Amino acid sequence: MIINKALKFKIIFVFIITLFQLIGCRLQSDNKKSLNEDYYSIKTDSQKIEVVEKYEEPISYISTILNPIIKSIQLSNESLNAVEPCYFLNGDKKVNVDFDLIEPNPVPLQYEIIHCNMSWEKSDLMEMEYLNGFSTNYIEDVELSHGTQEQYVHYHFKLPNENVEFIKSGNYILNVFYENDNENPIFNLKFFVSEESAKATFNISRTTDVEQRNYVHAVELECNYNYNSVNDPYQNIFICVQQNHQEFDEIWFSEPNFIRDDKLTFLPNEDRVFNGGNEFRFFDMSSFRTGGQNTRSINLENNQYKVNLKSGNKRTYKQYLEYKDFNGKFFTRSFDNNDIETQGEYGLVYFTLPMRKINGEIYAFGQFSNWSIQEEFLMQYDSINEQYFNNILLKQGYYNYIYVHQDKSGLNTRDIEGAHYDANNEYIIKVYYRDPLGLYDRLLHYQVYNTKT
Repeated sequence: MIINKALKFKIIFVFIITLFQLIGCRLQSDNKKSLNEDYYSIKTDSQKIEVVEKYEEPISYISTILNPIIKSIQLSNESLNAVEPCYFLNGDKKVNVDFDLIEPNPVPLQYEIIHCNMSWEKSDLMEMEYLNGFSTNYIEDVELSHGTQEQYVHYHFKLPNENVEFIKSGNYILNVFYENDNENPIFNLKFFVSEESAKATFNISRTTDVEQRNYVHAVELECNYNYNSVNDPYQNIFICVQQNHQEFDEIWFSEPNFIRDDKLTFLPNEDRVFNGGNEFRFFDMSSFRTGGQNTRSINLENNQYKVNLKSGNKRTYKQYLEYKDFNGKFFTRSFDNNDIETQGEYGLVYFTLPMRKINGEIYAFGQFSNWSIQEEFLMQYDSINEQYFNNILLKQGYYNYIYVHQDKSGLNTRDIEGAHYDANNEYIIKVYYRDPLGLYDRLLHYQVYNTKT
């Protein structure tokens, strides 16, 4: 084959160009692969795995009955049937806790004690810092009812006791739950431990608001404290004043008008007034044989006692009637049997409140509802008879209660019960100190002021 030089040169040139193109494509492919590998590698390497702790809103505890078969929760001591939910630190008067479980047979129950801040959120203290002993214990004092129509189990324990003692003052939550199930308490009870290292002076007066002076209470407050153990009382002392254990009717005092030596003074103003309220309604069903005050009838039907109360009326515009009440408390007692704890009868109590239906909801309220708004105590409306009604299972005894109205503006008693300056009320005064070094809110003082004493 004859190939001239020009053709030979041309073939060699094409071959070289083709070879370079092939090599270039291979390199480009390798580069792309390398780039892709590097890209993914860089992406993988650049991904930062950050462990972000999920923010959880602090639990705000409330006093509530979470299981409807829990009845007759009471606090008492050796001398009084009904006492305040407060233990004085290092005091000798222990507080008795009693309640019933509507069950035919005993069930193992435990209680847990939790330290809280002023807002009823769990404090930062460890258990060993606020308790001596165990925070969780069994309720060992258990008795079965006998000879009663409604079978129940009575539980009893004291605080403090041989298993637990309080070291720190403050707000406490008492959780009662089925054995080893503290995540699902059957009821919560608010409890206080006070140092009694301060003292409060509380006075009620008429407001300067002429239109409201016959309906509300203006308050003046002074507080003596130990200035050697309190830093910056202007910023760190907070005082809660609560009317008749109604958490929806409380005022917080801080930043006093005057500080003189060891005394804080809070002068009356229009932002610190309470509705005067009214006397609590009451009924006495200590005897199912003879009846009692404000009971219309007591009958045994289908092995259950039915108690019909006398109808109450809306008292918004009624003239004030003074009588001695128990400021919302109750105490169990029986004139028919010797032992109220295990022989006291239960009755289905029928409440009625004749009035037109209003916006919102109405609840029966008092110590028998654990001082809280409970679904069990919600009044239903009967449009035929134009009245609110409810059936509530209660143990024999003497009861105070009041009706609370709830609507978009909140909770109040004035819409149903009215308001009077002359009404008798209990004011619960709690003096707190937010210790900047102690990591908890100390309760310096707990006091109950009665407007008629």
